[in-house]
Amino acid sequence: MISKNMFYKDINKNDYNYLDRFVQVLNDEQMNKLFSAKIIIFGVGGVGSALAQFLVRSGIQNLDIVDFDRIDITNLNRQLLSFQSNVGKMKVEVMKKQLLDINPKLNINIFPIKLSQDNINIFNFDDYDIVLDCIDDINAKKLLIKTVCLKKKYILSAMGAGKRYIDSPQFEVVDITKTSYDPIAKIIRKFCVQEGINKLDVCYTKQKPCDFDCQNILSVVYYPVNMATVICAKIINILIE
Repeated sequence: MISKNMFYKDINKNDYNYLDRFVQVLNDEQMNKLFSAKIIIFGVGGVGSALAQFLVRSGIQNLDIVDFDRIDITNLNRQLLSFQSNVGKMKVEVMKKQLLDINPKLNINIFPIKLSQDNINIFNFDDYDIVLDCIDDINAKKLLIKTVCLKKKYILSAMGAGKRYIDSPQFEVVDITKTSYDPIAKIIRKFCVQEGINKLDVCYTKQKPCDFDCQNILSVVYYPVNMATVICAKIINILIE
């Protein structure tokens, strides 16, 4: 049973027994950091939906999620929020329901919007400890990175997880300047130079994408989910270090 002196003084410890296998190794300061951290995820598709679950299962109590899209039948092969029963539903609404089923006490806000220059000002990034970019759209990704970096807040950006299926995934978190072989990272590297962004943590793999002549981007579950695992590990360790 959880017996730490938690951040919430009036906490009912029985509500957090699901974390018992992890928090027993944490000290009071680490517990406080974990429980008080506020995180926002932009994009809850292949990477983002897995990442949201992993963070909540790791003890994150304050999480906002942003995504404009609805669940499509083609999402079922890789997006952990997707089931036959919720095809057509808004991703953020389904994600919220699933996360509250893990932790009913979770403090969560959802934003069913597509990030753009017209609406980015609704987000007060000073309120967040960590911003996570799991956006597919390059222009929206650039906008988010630039805005958060100008605020001098921490952002971790997901690079490419598609067009790969051969071998076991090998993702790592590095500065954008250390990336190679990733087409998305190449675009973001150039963008960071243009905008004078000197540091940006990204999650990427050196594994080269496959070159297929097909209409849609190849994607298989174990690549985006593995990326989410690596990002989650990085974030939890940042918070408790």
